[in-house]
Amino acid sequence: MNTLDAIFARKSTRAYKSEQISEEALETIIKAGCAAPIGMGRYDTLHITVVQNEEMLTKIYKEAEESMFKLVGIRKNMDYGAKTMIVVSSMPAYREGMDAANVGIVIENMVIAATDLGIDSVILGGPMPAIEKSDELKNAIGIPDGFTPILGVALGYAVEDEPAKVHTINVNRV
Repeated sequence: MNTLDAIFARKSTRAYKSEQISEEALETIIKAGCAAPIGMGRYDTLHITVVQNEEMLTKIYKEAEESMFKLVGIRKNMDYGAKTMIVVSSMPAYREGMDAANVGIVIENMVIAATDLGIDSVILGGPMPAIEKSDELKNAIGIPDGFTPILGVALGYAVEDEPAKVHTINVNRV
């Protein structure tokens, strides 16, 4: 698959088969994340955590559901059945917002690589505050001190093969 095909084929998958992705595919996805361009080349300000332990994934998703309920009063189950979650964390950046931008670029590289490998994904923001607020979760999955989980991605194989949606963003030209 060429790069543009992978970009246009990527979609958010919210129901996964119980099959785990291969170690080889996981390593390729991580390598793609590490190839992302980072502001001022500060790769040392980022950390990638792979969670494949099913008990830990269940705990993260339950904490996320409770956190979301406390925050907005809505119960949202974010456990879509994917057997792999990657969390990208950042130290505070030299400029406000750069930590989120850097993490977003890493995640985007990962989901495009996953799509190229025939692996489905959904980018996760909801579980990150639950992880951030819980020293127990942070320690259990190995988030280093001084790092904040910014975004995650769930990876696996979709229960149903649905086509990617076409989105439009307003464009202004000057």
